[in-house]
Amino acid sequence: MKAKNNFIPALVFIIVILFLYSPWFTHGEIIGGDWPYFFKETLKEIPLSIPSWNTWQGNGLGGINPTYFLQIYLNFTVFFVNFLNIPWIVVYKIFWFGLFIFLSIFSSIYLANTLFKNLSIWQKSLTSLIFVSNTYILLVVAGGQMGVALAFSFSPFLLARFIKHIDFVNSQNFKFNLKTAIFKSAVITGLVLAIGVMFDPRISYIAVLASLIYALLNFKKILSRHSLLASLINLCVFVFFVFVVPGFIAILLHASWLLPFLITGESVYSDPSRLYTHPGIVEFLSFATFSQTLSILHANWPENIFGKVSFMRPEFLIIPIIAYSSLLFANNKFRKIAVFLSVLGIIGAFLSKGTNEPFGKTYLWMFENIPGFVMFRDATKFYLLTVISYSVLIPFVLMAISNKLSGLGYSIFKKKEKITYIVLVLFLVFWTFTIRETVLGKLGGTFKRHDVPGDYIILKDFMYKQPEFFRTLWIPRQQRFTYYSNIHPSVEGVPLFNATGSAEAIKNLKEERAQEYLSDLSIKYVIVPYDSMGEIFQEDRKYDKKQYEDTINSLREVNWLKEIEGFGKIKIFEVPSPKDHLQLSDNGSISYEMISPVKYAVSVFIQIPQELVFSEKYNPYWVAKVNGEIMLSEKTAEGLNSFKLEKGDYDLEIIFLQDKYNTYGKIISAGTLAVIILLFLKQLRIFLSKQLNFVIMKRRN
Repeated sequence: MKAKNNFIPALVFIIVILFLYSPWFTHGEIIGGDWPYFFKETLKEIPLSIPSWNTWQGNGLGGINPTYFLQIYLNFTVFFVNFLNIPWIVVYKIFWFGLFIFLSIFSSIYLANTLFKNLSIWQKSLTSLIFVSNTYILLVVAGGQMGVALAFSFSPFLLARFIKHIDFVNSQNFKFNLKTAIFKSAVITGLVLAIGVMFDPRISYIAVLASLIYALLNFKKILSRHSLLASLINLCVFVFFVFVVPGFIAILLHASWLLPFLITGESVYSDPSRLYTHPGIVEFLSFATFSQTLSILHANWPENIFGKVSFMRPEFLIIPIIAYSSLLFANNKFRKIAVFLSVLGIIGAFLSKGTNEPFGKTYLWMFENIPGFVMFRDATKFYLLTVISYSVLIPFVLMAISNKLSGLGYSIFKKKEKITYIVLVLFLVFWTFTIRETVLGKLGGTFKRHDVPGDYIILKDFMYKQPEFFRTLWIPRQQRFTYYSNIHPSVEGVPLFNATGSAEAIKNLKEERAQEYLSDLSIKYVIVPYDSMGEIFQEDRKYDKKQYEDTINSLREVNWLKEIEGFGKIKIFEVPSPKDHLQLSDNGSISYEMISPVKYAVSVFIQIPQELVFSEKYNPYWVAKVNGEIMLSEKTAEGLNSFKLEKGDYDLEIIFLQDKYNTYGKIISAGTLAVIILLFLKQLRIFLSKQLNFVIMKRRN
């Protein structure tokens, strides 16, 4: 096919991709799934430097951010809002949703170019189309999981970087010398790995696993013909340069959140009340069957309703048949790559099904015994391996089919361009048929248009004008348009009372000590949300208005709650006399200032010994610094922090001690990045100097 004609199918593929994702850029605000909605007042609360304690975590009682790595990128993008005054809707559509599309196209093509040389433009375009529009990633982005989506879109580039690095180290013949070029390649790979980890460590883990598979399939190059000792040395050198050095670089660049965890062991995942590492959760979340994962058909396609598994669609079985037929078409030159990608696809399909048959117990064993595998309670993340495999193999197979048909001698196949177009059109029709719900605009989540209800804007303004600290309690749960800030965190009723629904949560509010309990937690308002998107009050996965009305009527029966009018379908009840963020257990005077979420300056005068209660979730690293001495926190009956004070006048600081490790980590990360930049600037100076000398010598001659 002539080069100029290649651009026609490429343009078609680009138009198809843009059409599929056009709702993101034509529907105004992107609202749906797990993608959070931020009021501009909330965005102002997000600092450029991330504190180790987040007042919004722990169900509004404070906690350690569970996605600190992704918070790095979030805070970077919010910088454009807070310091450059660019509207958030513009920022997130460019740096989150737009970047996902760009990275998916760029990195998938980059990987295809790395594996197969001299690909045509239409092959590259088809690779990007398959990668960016399969059922797995479509449901991920429809569900608003943009951290996973960005990591997914970046992973082919990460894998390609490792493959280039592996091939380069192999090409050095394992001479035991510390060549600058090898270290430079390792540092670049480590930097790319660190970017991937920033988006999502789990997806980066899978990309590294794919790199390990590639390395194992090239294992013969490591073996020495001379001796076993030489082979062992080669293996150690290989592992050190290929995996250890890049991994160490990535760890240093992420020291800001890894160091506190390594020193203290404190993270949201260490909470025993959560089921992150329980084997039972793996079996519960194993929805997909092997036939679905082998065919890259998401188990929840297309409704994307948790727990609702779709039936197998027979047309999807054509996809693996096309992909694995690459083993029949691959010649000696490309057979190793075809084998690698085929192995990758099969391993991905096997792991994505989780504990389902065949050999379901294998995944459970891996979850319990392989380091890092505990991150994959949701096995569907391994769809990535199969998607990468098919997105590269299918264009290769279609080109091979076109070549075969053009050589048959039939008049219709005489021109290779014609048969290539026919094959492309047939596959494009087939592919769009498999994702027809997207084409027809039937996908929900972020692909559907939603508006912010005016009632929530009124509530936000009402709360924002109140400068004092208080929490809001949402029964049964908060809505996506909930306004929250450092001084107005939001609490959900169901997890607070360990309840199963609204009725049980309200039953707790009717108990004798309920008013005092809410007051101790600094809760000023109890709120029933307006469920504008039908996500909270549901019966058989459908909105149930009766649940909403019953919840309101039950709260009206709580005699110490005072209903406040003026918020439309949002119903608000006021709690009498809520206590402040910092409170004394008896009489006395107290004043304080929040310096940051990890530091409070407090002045106290008391005439009798008593407790200073700090209404944040108890953590042993919350301490009071009094006259240079550290006073440890004690846990109250409500699960808050308290400090015992004797009679007297105090000027003290309450600080989250773990934050100092966070600071040390930031210094290590910044120092590592600075060294890497200096090294590359030095290499750039050497390169430019050589180019300048070459130009001078050429002019002299």
